[in-house]
Amino acid sequence: MRKKLFNSLCFLVCSLLLLTGCEKDQLLPTDAEDGNKTENELPIRLNADDYDSDNTYYMLNDDEPSEVYFDRNQRSFYVNQPLQISLDDDHYFMIRFYSPREMSNVTVWAKIDGYDEEFRFMELEKIMPFQQLRIKIPFATNDIIAHTRSGKRILIMKNPYLTNDNLSFEIESDDPYYKILQSIRCKWHISFGGYSGVGQWGYKLLPPHAREGVALALNMSYMYSSEEFEKALNEFGPLHSDANKTVIDKNALLNRTLNHAGLHFGHCVGYNGLGGGQTYGLNEWCYIEHYADDTNETHTIFHEFAHCLGYGHNGNMTYEQTGPGWITLCANVYRSMSLNKKLPVYSRRFMHTRQNRKRYNSDIYRASKYIIEGPELDAIDGGLSPMRGATDMGGNDGSPVSFKLQYTDVPGATTATFRPKDVYAYGDTLYVLNDADNHFSLEIFNIANGGKKHIGSIKKWKEDNNEKTFGGRPNGIIRANDKIYITHEGSRTEIFDANDYQFITCIGNGKWGTSLTQTVHAFDVTLYNGLVMIRDKRYVDFAEEQSISSGSIQYIYARSENLGETSGTYGMAMNDRNGLLYTTHPSRRIDILSPADIRECATLKRTKQLPYKNGPYALDFYQGRMFVSSNGNEKFCEVNPDTGEIIKDLTTIGSVTLQAPEKFCIRRNTLFITDRMKNATCVYAIPMNELI
Repeated sequence: MRKKLFNSLCFLVCSLLLLTGCEKDQLLPTDAEDGNKTENELPIRLNADDYDSDNTYYMLNDDEPSEVYFDRNQRSFYVNQPLQISLDDDHYFMIRFYSPREMSNVTVWAKIDGYDEEFRFMELEKIMPFQQLRIKIPFATNDIIAHTRSGKRILIMKNPYLTNDNLSFEIESDDPYYKILQSIRCKWHISFGGYSGVGQWGYKLLPPHAREGVALALNMSYMYSSEEFEKALNEFGPLHSDANKTVIDKNALLNRTLNHAGLHFGHCVGYNGLGGGQTYGLNEWCYIEHYADDTNETHTIFHEFAHCLGYGHNGNMTYEQTGPGWITLCANVYRSMSLNKKLPVYSRRFMHTRQNRKRYNSDIYRASKYIIEGPELDAIDGGLSPMRGATDMGGNDGSPVSFKLQYTDVPGATTATFRPKDVYAYGDTLYVLNDADNHFSLEIFNIANGGKKHIGSIKKWKEDNNEKTFGGRPNGIIRANDKIYITHEGSRTEIFDANDYQFITCIGNGKWGTSLTQTVHAFDVTLYNGLVMIRDKRYVDFAEEQSISSGSIQYIYARSENLGETSGTYGMAMNDRNGLLYTTHPSRRIDILSPADIRECATLKRTKQLPYKNGPYALDFYQGRMFVSSNGNEKFCEVNPDTGEIIKDLTTIGSVTLQAPEKFCIRRNTLFITDRMKNATCVYAIPMNELI
């Protein structure tokens, strides 16, 4: 007991000496002539590049344990104080920012008891979303030079006895977003929990839900704090608390809303939501669909909040049984403020939770009810267009080659087992797709120096430890970014590693349909600026190349309008000169689409249709010229890409007269084209200079 009392007295004496010794700020000479800050001089300056695992942790990340984010001591905040600052017992200054948006130009001022003025402690170029920043207080162990608000240069004496009682901080920023947060009048306390973990609470709240809970809390509390809401509330029709249409006092309702204790977010199943008091459980869809640029479905979030305010199902505060009420009022204001970018988190693009695979459902794409664009959002995701990659321009160099490739060039093949359907050249490698009955395969050749050496085949492969083969007649082939894509009528596009021919994944689940995991057969494929474009029997389907990885399920990002279904061969090609996609249709036309206009799950309309004299099979471009294969007398032609008119009939090229040409590609200054003559199908390689 004596030892403990002695230590306490020593602490008190030392603290008094340190604090009373600085009653007058110790002024120092002005900065050095070169203006550089010395090592022991504040402020600490950090930009985004300075954040690392030593000073930064991101809260509510996908891998954070529920023991952490369900702990109110570690993960909770007040909506009017989403930026938390504190000092721990080890003299670490800590910022926790509960926000899906970053904040820029932040200055932290510090004030120590016994010093006359605040001094500039830290300057942050930006605070990142959900950042937890920890920095050791330097003046706990060293004398430090600091600058006061009035411009004085003073010495802060080291003080190992600093606590939250004698050291305080103040945040200052001119960021408009910070001003939005500061204007929140609600005092709700926000936390996260798993509740009972059984029944309707059987699927616990996950980190993506918690992050969206932060967004919801900030948006709702800001909306209720706004003049827009107060005005809309007063102008809206009567609100009723029961079936007898007992009128609710709107001023009292607003005060009740602003002064509500808080929300304890959870995840529920079997119900859209469960609310009452501080209990606020939402089904997963509620966490992601409230944005105006998602489906803008908000009825449940406001229904459950009305329960939290104490209202039942009678009246019009929840189910609106006595006429339009609370959920309509809130939905209207929420939508308007979202579209006008007035809500703190006005767009789903800040977090893209729908595309997060670490949640319960797999509906990762959904069309926006309203489009919201802007530089701030584009800086996050690169813009609304999914074209975020680079077109593989490789493998197109080399001298032209000339040959005829047929069944005798494939070991063990016959005219019945080798029937080329499509062809693609990449450097010295030629890929020939074989659709001979019961012998579907990809045959691979080395064509260096004009040769045609057979080097491999893809006929079957392992997928989830099961042996797989082409589930339908193969139709289209392309190689891009070290991957081989093969379409077939089994409603899948198989994707293989171009180096070892191992299966990676597929687009389409093998069942005809139009869900996000289905295609209607699959006839052709091409890639452009990060988009995988698949021509099926009805549509052009678009998938994101960046999402392709081993074993992952691939989803259709968007589709074209229904282009009309008929039997025949379909082909596609990009015109690099105008960025448009051209696709053939057997009913004597060429459809043109603009991939730049693609938006998530939105139907892409044709920009134009070109009539064509015959039924076109395939097409490709070469130095601005368009070439088309077709039935009819003009079997292979140069065609005007603006009108569809035949410029030149190239059915005969030098010594080659094409009999039944179908699919082809133009690569390394060579036309590689299949000629599907009965019992004599082959591939011709013809130098492009012979087509002049």
